[in-house]
Amino acid sequence: MESSTVDTISMKEHVDEIKRLKEMYKPNNVFNVPVSSTLDFFKWWCIFLRPFVPLTERETDVVASFLKQRWELSKIIADPVILDTIVMSSDTINKVVEECKITKQHFYVVMSSLKKKSVIDGKINPKLIPNLKEDGVFKLDILFKSGKA
Repeated sequence: MESSTVDTISMKEHVDEIKRLKEMYKPNNVFNVPVSSTLDFFKWWCIFLRPFVPLTERETDVVASFLKQRWELSKIIADPVILDTIVMSSDTINKVVEECKITKQHFYVVMSSLKKKSVIDGKINPKLIPNLKEDGVFKLDILFKSGKA
């Protein structure tokens, strides 16, 4: 008889702990960021990253353009090594230069700065590539956890 009481108590505690954990990881603040284009999304993404990777306006434009090109190419190229190679190809660079409306010389100055910041060095830093879904939806959960229990 005592065994079943102990099992019932532990089961109740277990269920309570699961409920507590679910509530703890349930988002309590949701921000909707409407964007008008894919490039617009990637610019907002780069702006969001600024506390972690301080980017100038021009660097933001270049990185956003590269990310957009990469995302579009990822729809038809599954191999990440080939994808990274094509993203850094002269054809893609020309598209980025044109989209950002800068000269090639200015582009290479910006790329030098991005290399120093470990953003782009032969390929885009994988930590900075958002996992944008095919439907254009990106969901980001951020968990701030204090050291106190």
